[in-house]
Amino acid sequence: MSEIKTNKISSLASNNDITIDPDGTGDTIIASGNVGIGNASPPEMLSVGDTSDTNVRLRITSSTSGSGTIQFGDGTGASGYRGYINYTHSDDALAFATSATERMRIKSDGSWAVSTTGYFDSLQNDNSSSERSMFYGGTYLAISSYNDTTMVLNRQGNDGTLISFRQAGSTEGTISVSGSTVSYNGGHLSRWSQLTDNTRDATIVKGTVMTNLDQMAEWTKDDVTEDNEQLNCMAVSSVEGDSDVAGVFVNWDDDDEDYTADMNVAMTGDMVIRIASGTTVARGDLLMSAGDGTAKPQDDDIVRSKTIAKVTSTNVSHTYDDGSYLIPCVLMAC
Repeated sequence: MSEIKTNKISSLASNNDITIDPDGTGDTIIASGNVGIGNASPPEMLSVGDTSDTNVRLRITSSTSGSGTIQFGDGTGASGYRGYINYTHSDDALAFATSATERMRIKSDGSWAVSTTGYFDSLQNDNSSSERSMFYGGTYLAISSYNDTTMVLNRQGNDGTLISFRQAGSTEGTISVSGSTVSYNGGHLSRWSQLTDNTRDATIVKGTVMTNLDQMAEWTKDDVTEDNEQLNCMAVSSVEGDSDVAGVFVNWDDDDEDYTADMNVAMTGDMVIRIASGTTVARGDLLMSAGDGTAKPQDDDIVRSKTIAKVTSTNVSHTYDDGSYLIPCVLMAC
């Protein structure tokens, strides 16, 4: 055995292994072409870690204005790299690439994007006709496709729930499959609307009967008005037996910082409806507008243009200060 600087570098003639050992613990061993750091028998070209694999560390550093990169090549030299993992100091982001094109980036705020044609900051700002992408902005997930299916949900094995909708951890509704039928369970169809003066009226409460108006809703931002062909304005129904019933009020839109006077109006499906104090209803009753924002029973059991709902239970879920109360119903395609 020949040795240069005891406990520093040694060469074992028997197997041509080289040990770089500054503190006598066998830190780095080059064994038959493989390099081991903290591993005396490196199984790969580069093996980092102790024998228990509990303290593996690899650090790639650069200046604060640069980046650190791991490249994967095809053996044709510096220009033949096919992919990389890159960290940039400027935006504190980690990027991943295949075929020499960035496909994914994770930013310091937790947002990330995956794309077929390259990274971008937001799907809302991307109009590429060939884009197929997924973007997480910290509070929402957006998926984009072009001329093909955007999402596939495939339940294997048996029928049952495809999607579960939850609020504060409690399931509020589901989409399920049974045979060739897909069902939306525990909900209703609704549409956005506005009052004619585009204000919020705090006296309009959940379950209030609304009526249709000719004036169309309008959404304008930065002097640009959105196209709107089908969403009209509404008002509280003031006609008994109103044939222009639009549905029942659900809530004001508190999730939009730009349009704060939009109201959500339920049209078809499971909902609650407001009944005036002193008015009695029975399960199975067909309801119409009472002319004051509440509903009352029709005098027959024929579904008409004025029919707004059918009572499904007389259970009272809420009573307002004026004595009006909410009961469950099925809305009739208002």
